[in-house]
Amino acid sequence: MTKGSVLDDLGFSAAEALEIKVKADIYRELMKHIEGCSLTQEQLGSILGIHQPDVSHLRNGRISKFSVGKLIKFAGKMELGAEVRLIKPKPGRGLSVRASVERPAAGLAVRKLAR
Repeated sequence: MTKGSVLDDLGFSAAEALEIKVKADIYRELMKHIEGCSLTQEQLGSILGIHQPDVSHLRNGRISKFSVGKLIKFAGKMELGAEVRLIKPKPGRGLSVRASVERPAAGLAVRKLAR
């Protein structure tokens, strides 16, 4: 039985748990968008400015390879906006954070690649 967050039970500090939660939220939304674009690894690497091994890490969920800042830069290169809101937790509850990625009109990143 957990006493709060699974991350707390795994021994992460509050700051580490917060970073992991933000990364996971941004990653999840970024990947929803990327999957909807039907890009090859080569095309995605070109848009994001990264090499194939890093594209593979990204697509396979190895988010420990990327900082929060890098994931936000990737969102920007995919013509997405990002928003992170910090929320003061209620007494007795763990840290709370909400991170979201705003989706553009369909196909903007793909059109950019075609130029």
